[in-house]
Amino acid sequence: MRRSVLFAVALPIAFFLDAQAAPGLDEKGGPSVVLAYDDTGDFGPVTPGTKTAGWQEALDYCVANARDLYVKGGFGGRKAIYHIDDTIRFPAAQDFRVDGGVYVINFKGPDSAVDAVCIDSAMNCEYHLGLIVYGGKGAGLRIKPEKPVPIDGFPVVIETQINSQGIADPAPFTAGPRDAGSGLVIDASVAGINYTKMYFASILNFKQCISIGGERGFYANEFTCEHLHTNAHDSTLLTIDRTSNANRFRFGIGVDQGATGVTGIDLHGFRNTFDLASRGGGFSKGRELILRKSAEGNQINVLTQQDILSMITDEAERPTNQVTWAGPPAPLRTIQGEAKSWTYTQRLFPAAATLTQGEAAKVTIKRGEVAIEIAAPLGRDMQLSAGDQLIVESQSTPELRVIPLKTK
Repeated sequence: MRRSVLFAVALPIAFFLDAQAAPGLDEKGGPSVVLAYDDTGDFGPVTPGTKTAGWQEALDYCVANARDLYVKGGFGGRKAIYHIDDTIRFPAAQDFRVDGGVYVINFKGPDSAVDAVCIDSAMNCEYHLGLIVYGGKGAGLRIKPEKPVPIDGFPVVIETQINSQGIADPAPFTAGPRDAGSGLVIDASVAGINYTKMYFASILNFKQCISIGGERGFYANEFTCEHLHTNAHDSTLLTIDRTSNANRFRFGIGVDQGATGVTGIDLHGFRNTFDLASRGGGFSKGRELILRKSAEGNQINVLTQQDILSMITDEAERPTNQVTWAGPPAPLRTIQGEAKSWTYTQRLFPAAATLTQGEAAKVTIKRGEVAIEIAAPLGRDMQLSAGDQLIVESQSTPELRVIPLKTK
């Protein structure tokens, strides 16, 4: 995005230096403020009055003094833990980087309704986070642009990178129901989230693992969750709402420890692309991927050893979603139609269709608003794309042979 460069340059240098430095911090020091779980940094668990193991105080200092933040991690995963009692709130920001090692943010209350981490507006920012452990009723991580970014002056998440090693329920090896709580909520209800790259190594074991939506739109983003999985009964891995479009998604999905009633991807959005790897098993039948009424024009490539059609429920009003998959093509089908007038709609993948019987039949292929009549249709192969309709008018019951085609 073209920013207000002249305005930024014109700001007096004192704007960045007038803010009072925290005790023990030299405002002319290195480029980054250090947050450390063992109090070897500038902020940490013994920061006076902190409820966030020094996180909020470190972020506030960075805002006041135009500094980046480095968060100390550590080998083994047992020591580099930041225990927090309240939400860590990333401010609306531009040109801000949070980096560090691998660590754990452990939410322990006392108010289970609040989120663990919230990210407000971000333009040209880079956030590299560790693991977030959350057992509350809100979200482990909520990305919701609300306040204006400081230079350009409007709320947005754009041209930003957000990376995390994962978001997990605090009982990763205990199967059972989860009454409430989400791992990741991406909320574009106030402002749009666009042209941003998000990466999560894993998200697991929530009532709702990921929720993406909001009226202002989730558009043209690149989103990866390497391992999206759950041991929570009656849970949902991912919901993508109807305003989400033109995004590139990549997921590996699965069900753990015999969890039941699990829904995989509940898709309402349109014209997104998906790379989806499923290890199979555990999902409710036909609920590994649900194409809801508003889902339209999505392209979905699936890596699985399962029967692809058994994974999907297709409720789309406009049947233009297309699915490709590794392995053999779908089986041939013979379909009996209805005498007089019958419409066959090709869904999910292209196919070659042949009318094998039907007395004095008239056949029309319809694609969108365009219709073409097929001369001498009996025994003639007709190529159908996903979304094409075949309208058959026949004095007797027509029969259609359908040969699915693989396109990838």
